[in-house]
Amino acid sequence: MSPTRRIVIMAEGHFEWHYGKTATGIIRYSQDPVVAVIDSTRAGQDAAQALGGDLGHGIPVVRDIEEALRYQPTTLIIGVAPIGGDLPRSWRAQLLTAIEAGLEIISGLHYFIADDPELRAAAERRGVTIWDVRRPPDKKVVAAYKPHRPGSHTVLTVGSDCATGKMTVAIELDRAARARGLNSAFFATGQTGIMIAGRGLPVDRIISDFIAGMVEEMTLELTAQHDWVFVEGQGSINHPGYSPVTLGLLHGSLPDAMIFCHHAGATTIEGYPHCPLPPLPRLIQMNEEVVNWLHRQHNSKVVGISLITRGLSLQQAEEAIRRTEDETGLPTTDVVRFGPEKLLTALLQHFGLAAS
Repeated sequence: MSPTRRIVIMAEGHFEWHYGKTATGIIRYSQDPVVAVIDSTRAGQDAAQALGGDLGHGIPVVRDIEEALRYQPTTLIIGVAPIGGDLPRSWRAQLLTAIEAGLEIISGLHYFIADDPELRAAAERRGVTIWDVRRPPDKKVVAAYKPHRPGSHTVLTVGSDCATGKMTVAIELDRAARARGLNSAFFATGQTGIMIAGRGLPVDRIISDFIAGMVEEMTLELTAQHDWVFVEGQGSINHPGYSPVTLGLLHGSLPDAMIFCHHAGATTIEGYPHCPLPPLPRLIQMNEEVVNWLHRQHNSKVVGISLITRGLSLQQAEEAIRRTEDETGLPTTDVVRFGPEKLLTALLQHFGLAAS
């Protein structure tokens, strides 16, 4: 994103950790300041109060776009990810007001704002840019099964479900690697990651025949330039609705190693109470099996685990980490709470590199 942006986030009715994960990701990682969040159900609080934690101190939560305009934003980001990705009807008037005020619109919805006749016409009259982040590139690429540059290391985040921290872990590992002086890149594959990084692939909008090919193409481009590439995972291989996207990422990126992401205490797929999660060792084995159908010569492994322990006390979080390490034999942490260093060290050791 341009460093000149002043962001207001539209999160009406959903400024929380799950459906508002785009909003929380932008607040945590954007290089541009977030000046306000729109959610009338939490108006009058600041973001940290609304989220019940430390993230977002000093960012006001306001009732509507008119109130948000007092903070002189330049950009409105739609910061929620509703099931189906449609534009809520009640938001239309607020978007029109934002456009009339000259705000750039950035949306990660499946519904493309720039294709809406009324909103597009308003933007054209006002000279406003609309960026539909989920609009896929206009190309078709079938995977060619090409090897990555020797000496490069591709790491994919996988998980037990959606919203298990895969983007967060990939970003944190990329930042930690660069802090150690490693030549590293973050490969965004979802709307929030693309907003943060400024580029990437919206894999859940790519035709299934071309997911692996498009991911392979960008992975090869990044591994040609960088020694470390941290690929943001999507969905999970065991998810009833989203497993095809996960499979395309596994076979397109052909990771040399994986980090597994899990919400501590979860026992079923979120929203699917009759879909129990297998034990963590089996879930890990499933991801290793799937990628190694093609990547046999590299014998790709999960080398560490990141838990979401939000809502647990410090003692409970530490106990959950210990239990997971005992169950899986793998180094485990919560990268938000305790940092990513344990996982980066595990990756360096896995590849036989000095953990300095």
